[in-house]
Amino acid sequence: DMKRNFAATFAPLAILGVLGLAACTSSTSPGTGTIQVRMTDAPGDFDAVTIVVEEVSVHRGDNADSLSGWEVISSGAATYNLLSLQNGVFATLGSTTLPAGRYTQVRLKVGAGSTVTVGGIAFPLTIPSGMQSGIKLTGSFDVPANGLLDLALDFDAQRSIVITGNGVYKLKPTIRVLPFSTAGTITGSVNPVTETTVYALQGADTLQAATTNSLGQFTLSALAAGTYSVAFNPTNTASYRDTTLASVSVASQATTSL
Repeated sequence: DMKRNFAATFAPLAILGVLGLAACTSSTSPGTGTIQVRMTDAPGDFDAVTIVVEEVSVHRGDNADSLSGWEVISSGAATYNLLSLQNGVFATLGSTTLPAGRYTQVRLKVGAGSTVTVGGIAFPLTIPSGMQSGIKLTGSFDVPANGLLDLALDFDAQRSIVITGNGVYKLKPTIRVLPFSTAGTITGSVNPVTETTVYALQGADTLQAATTNSLGQFTLSALAAGTYSVAFNPTNTASYRDTTLASVSVASQATTSL
């Protein structure tokens, strides 16, 4: 069963880093550019997942282990309900002007106060001690001089939250990183209208997921250009069967309608 397999597969960290450039007019000085970081999420079997983001920063240069070269994009605690960031909805974590050039790591500091709500009860979301310095997402991203690098963080709450044997919820983040300049989107609707979870697949890998809204519509965003299978799993399995569409093409900065 695809839905059960998707929900039960927990990866400690799945990162997709893709080089992308986006030209635009800007008021930045020569030798500087702008970076913006936005976040979305996939469906999860929770009432809510509240993440407190204390800081977002990026590292300039190839030596990601160096303590120098970090540029802060945003600081100060901000709270996000990941489950509200679905079907093409993004939250802007921050943007700033910084030196143009190659950046090789995004760091996301998640703080105290993060919770997961199950059955109407909010439980603390434990951050493992090894991630106290921040969730480090590796990749290779260029900030162009007088231009914009717009990064999407695709947070998968279902795969990122693990419940231990003693009932403690822990964060083991699965996050994809993708520049919007290289990303495309799949949109469509399900008929008859019935709650359906939609997955964008490449081989055995689920790269995006969404749940249809009250009109049967869905959006699978932040997808790298390529060919996907799109699987539809209705909640009402007594009346409707699973359906998969093969060879669905996605192009950069384009929307494929189904």
